[in-house]
Amino acid sequence: MSEKINYETQRLGTKDGEIKFGHISHDQQIYSCYINNYWASDSHYIALVQTGESDWQSSSTLCRSTGQFSVQAGDKAKNGTPSIHLDAKSGDVIIQADSGRIKLIARDLEFIASGGDGTKGNIRMKANEKIHLDAGDEVYIHSKVTCRMVSEKTVEVVGKGVCNLVGNSLDLSSGSDHGAASRGKVRKGGSEVDTRFAGDLLGGMA
Repeated sequence: MSEKINYETQRLGTKDGEIKFGHISHDQQIYSCYINNYWASDSHYIALVQTGESDWQSSSTLCRSTGQFSVQAGDKAKNGTPSIHLDAKSGDVIIQADSGRIKLIARDLEFIASGGDGTKGNIRMKANEKIHLDAGDEVYIHSKVTCRMVSEKTVEVVGKGVCNLVGNSLDLSSGSDHGAASRGKVRKGGSEVDTRFAGDLLGGMA
């Protein structure tokens, strides 16, 4: 592919830095405005992209640096007004740190998922090792339909002071109940309803 030429490109700069209007990038796109560190122009710049091979590439903004990218704002922000506001009109927001940690530090934290069609509005947390919840006062979990804890090995419920299990109907089932249910038999001291419940519950967790 032949290289693009922009005959209206203009440049202002010194030995330290420069600003270009109509700059042609290495991938043959036009940058309306291109500000860079002259000594590290490929790795330290801000670009207002004019063209692009895809819809999302054109009219985009690129910020690149090998050093820290720091944003400080809101010294005069009033209570209830955002100091920093990131709003994605469409698509996803991705914060990625492959070799480091992501920390969210605030007086309060809120995670809100507002999808409303029955398949969206979910919050998912996944870790290949451990998830720790440690509250100084209370951990409160509330669900309108189902609340379930499942482990492939062990589930422990410990109340060092008091442990309350409260329900309109309380069923406790063991592996022997699952075995009885698989053979269509009633467990000793139980009923057919208890046996079917054990089969449905334990079978659904398999």
